[in-house]
Amino acid sequence: MTGLKDYIFAFSKLNVNRSGGHVSPHKPVMLLALLALAEAGQLKENKIYYTQDLRDIFKSFFQTVARPGDDCKPYYPFFHLKKDTFWHLKPVADREAVAEALTTVRGPSQITDNFQYASLDDELFSLIMSAPDREILKQTLIDRWFASCREQIRTVAAEELQIAVYETELKEHKAAETREDFSDRVRDAAFSRVVREAYDYRCAASGWRVILPDGTVMVEAAHIIPFAESGDNDPCNGIALEPNFHWALDRNILAPGPDLKWHVSSQLDKRNRDFQELLELDKKPIILPREKKYYPRMDGLELRISRLAV
Repeated sequence: MTGLKDYIFAFSKLNVNRSGGHVSPHKPVMLLALLALAEAGQLKENKIYYTQDLRDIFKSFFQTVARPGDDCKPYYPFFHLKKDTFWHLKPVADREAVAEALTTVRGPSQITDNFQYASLDDELFSLIMSAPDREILKQTLIDRWFASCREQIRTVAAEELQIAVYETELKEHKAAETREDFSDRVRDAAFSRVVREAYDYRCAASGWRVILPDGTVMVEAAHIIPFAESGDNDPCNGIALEPNFHWALDRNILAPGPDLKWHVSSQLDKRNRDFQELLELDKKPIILPREKKYYPRMDGLELRISRLAV
């Protein structure tokens, strides 16, 4: 393929699954997610990694267009787009034979174990890095595959761009204050993505790290100083927790302290077996982010320990 017209044709004629007259949305959704990454400036080179960011964006689009029976499986189009000749998979070193033998994938581990990244034809990569050409390719996908929900797709695309902008500001500690020009959904999603990524999608209390095949992450991003009080979305005011511990934090029976350890309320009866999971955290170290710039702020930790129920 050599030009825009060729790729417009290729995007219109994707090799998609069809069952009972229903077209699988997975491949065009993956391409929409890729275009969203490029539009947000998050695609720096012709290497498309199977990241959580890509899976989050895929899921946002997928939930908008999915019909009953459609399963959110981002790993599936990441692999099967190779049947469309512009998408190329780079095997992991020493896994070439295994990668070549795969005819399908049953889960995300078959992507991450066997492939380093996907890449595009050089000509196509140049096109998606050009805003006017990228817009034409996006419109092609929407008109051909999702004509019945054009406006919803456009709304998701606009929100994903705002999320990416706000994520960048949060990572650079430039947007701690509420951005009134962005919706609550945009602000919440950006804060959540930055904090969860900072903690490598691992609970700072239990150490659990669970990512489901559809891209759902178990941990949540909790505010250390409650957002309702501070309006502060700086990632240093966030901590990654699985839902039960997030609930306990919000009710002041669990608190991260300035000693970088967990503290449990004395109100919990140590004889009650139902409390053991919480009680075992007492004086255990907080599992901190990979980068020190995301470590929790001392003022937030001091506030939390002062509110611990006694």
